[in-house]
Amino acid sequence: MSNLEKSESVTSVFTEYRCSLRKMISRYLSRKSDVEDVLQETFARTYAADKKKSVQFPKLYLFKTAKHLVFNENTKVTNMLTEYLEDTAQIEHPGSTISPLDSLSHAEEKALLQRAIENLPTQCKRVTALRLNNDFAVKDIADELNLSLSTVEKHLAKGIERCDSYMREYVSECQSIKSEEKMPIKRKGSF
Repeated sequence: MSNLEKSESVTSVFTEYRCSLRKMISRYLSRKSDVEDVLQETFARTYAADKKKSVQFPKLYLFKTAKHLVFNENTKVTNMLTEYLEDTAQIEHPGSTISPLDSLSHAEEKALLQRAIENLPTQCKRVTALRLNNDFAVKDIADELNLSLSTVEKHLAKGIERCDSYMREYVSECQSIKSEEKMPIKRKGSF
């Protein structure tokens, strides 16, 4: 088979199964731009592989390539979420060397986290609780709640961000109340 015939066979198989590939990819990725990116990358990689060495089963190769690319895309999202968590854990409040959350005992922090989780929307609450309370992996949460990985990752990112904000606001309010209590009371006629 010549290179022209091989490239036409990969191209024709891709054209024939493009809609099926798009449906399969969109089950795991929610953003349309990500779906299109993975679809195009699937074709590019299959075409390049076929140029190097003839791909005997282009349909199978296309679907397996798409599956691996979807996995890689979801891994990137998970890594971004992990980096976000690490970044927010390192942020210090301006003007202080100790983070307000560091002033809480472990029990206080755990109780505050539970209150923060309770304030989340239902689905977000379920996902966040499984991750933070039970140390479930993202894939295990998806299986347990019958959700896609991308949905779990989105709920988890939103839940963690909201819990972090809730806890920081709570601690900040407590600190401002304590600092107000320490301020001397002004008496009439005194400066």
